[in-house]
Amino acid sequence: MKPILIFLGIILMFIGFFMITLGIILPSSQEDYKKLKTEKTDENNVEYSGIVMIGPIPIIFGNSPGLMALSVLILILMIIWMFLFTFGIRIK
Repeated sequence: MKPILIFLGIILMFIGFFMITLGIILPSSQEDYKKLKTEKTDENNVEYSGIVMIGPIPIIFGNSPGLMALSVLILILMIIWMFLFTFGIRIK
Protein backbone atom coordinates (compact mmCIF):
# COMPACT_ATOMS: atom_id res chain seq x y z
CA MET A 1 0.00 0.00 0.00
CA LYS A 2 1.24 3.48 -0.76
CA PRO A 3 2.51 5.43 2.27
CA ILE A 4 0.71 8.59 1.12
CA LEU A 5 -2.66 6.79 1.34
CA ILE A 6 -1.90 5.60 4.86
CA PHE A 7 -0.89 9.13 5.83
CA LEU A 8 -4.07 10.63 4.31
CA GLY A 9 -6.22 8.04 6.10
CA ILE A 10 -4.66 8.87 9.45
CA ILE A 11 -5.08 12.61 8.80
CA LEU A 12 -8.77 12.09 7.93
CA MET A 13 -9.30 10.13 11.14
CA PHE A 14 -7.72 12.90 13.21
CA ILE A 15 -9.84 15.53 11.46
CA GLY A 16 -12.96 13.46 12.22
CA PHE A 17 -12.05 13.05 15.89
CA PHE A 18 -11.28 16.77 16.11
CA MET A 19 -14.63 17.74 14.60
CA ILE A 20 -16.54 15.42 16.94
CA THR A 21 -14.64 16.76 19.95
CA LEU A 22 -15.29 20.34 18.86
CA GLY A 23 -18.99 19.61 18.49
CA ILE A 24 -19.12 18.21 22.00
CA ILE A 25 -17.05 20.96 23.62
CA LEU A 26 -18.51 24.04 21.94
CA PRO A 27 -22.03 24.59 23.19
CA SER A 28 -24.68 25.60 20.74
CA SER A 29 -26.51 28.86 21.25
CA GLN A 30 -28.41 28.83 24.54
CA GLU A 31 -31.27 30.76 22.92
CA ASP A 32 -31.73 28.03 20.34
CA TYR A 33 -31.74 25.42 23.09
CA LYS A 34 -34.36 27.32 25.08
CA LYS A 35 -36.52 27.79 21.97
CA LEU A 36 -36.29 24.12 21.15
CA LYS A 37 -37.17 23.18 24.70
CA THR A 38 -40.19 25.47 24.88
CA GLU A 39 -41.60 24.77 21.40
CA LYS A 40 -44.03 21.93 21.16
CA THR A 41 -43.16 19.92 18.10
CA ASP A 42 -45.57 17.61 16.34
CA GLU A 43 -44.13 14.14 16.91
CA ASN A 44 -46.14 12.65 14.03
CA ASN A 45 -44.13 14.48 11.36
CA VAL A 46 -40.88 12.68 12.10
CA GLU A 47 -39.80 10.35 9.31
CA TYR A 48 -36.99 7.87 9.73
CA SER A 49 -35.35 4.98 8.00
CA GLY A 50 -32.23 2.95 8.60
CA ILE A 51 -30.16 -0.09 7.79
CA VAL A 52 -28.58 -2.45 10.29
CA MET A 53 -26.10 -4.98 8.95
CA ILE A 54 -25.73 -8.05 11.14
CA GLY A 55 -23.00 -9.91 9.33
CA PRO A 56 -24.25 -10.43 5.78
CA ILE A 57 -27.91 -10.02 6.76
CA PRO A 58 -29.38 -6.54 6.23
CA ILE A 59 -32.29 -5.31 8.33
CA ILE A 60 -34.12 -2.27 6.96
CA PHE A 61 -36.58 -0.27 9.06
CA GLY A 62 -38.47 2.98 8.77
CA ASN A 63 -41.83 4.68 8.52
CA SER A 64 -41.50 6.60 5.26
CA PRO A 65 -41.80 4.83 1.89
CA GLY A 66 -39.50 7.36 0.21
CA LEU A 67 -36.79 6.96 2.82
CA MET A 68 -37.19 3.19 2.74
CA ALA A 69 -36.54 3.23 -1.02
CA LEU A 70 -33.43 5.35 -0.41
CA SER A 71 -32.30 2.88 2.27
CA VAL A 72 -32.73 -0.03 -0.15
CA LEU A 73 -30.64 1.85 -2.74
CA ILE A 74 -27.91 2.49 -0.17
CA LEU A 75 -28.07 -1.17 0.86
CA ILE A 76 -27.59 -2.30 -2.75
CA LEU A 77 -24.58 0.00 -3.09
CA MET A 78 -23.14 -1.38 0.17
CA ILE A 79 -23.55 -4.97 -1.03
CA ILE A 80 -21.89 -4.14 -4.36
CA TRP A 81 -19.02 -2.44 -2.50
CA MET A 82 -18.56 -5.46 -0.20
CA PHE A 83 -18.63 -7.79 -3.21
CA LEU A 84 -15.97 -5.77 -5.00
CA PHE A 85 -13.84 -5.55 -1.86
CA THR A 86 -14.16 -9.26 -1.08
CA PHE A 87 -13.20 -10.54 -4.51
CA GLY A 88 -10.43 -8.01 -5.03
CA ILE A 89 -11.86 -6.29 -8.08
CA ARG A 90 -10.06 -3.01 -8.43
CA ILE A 91 -11.61 0.12 -9.86
CA LYS A 92 -9.04 2.10 -11.82
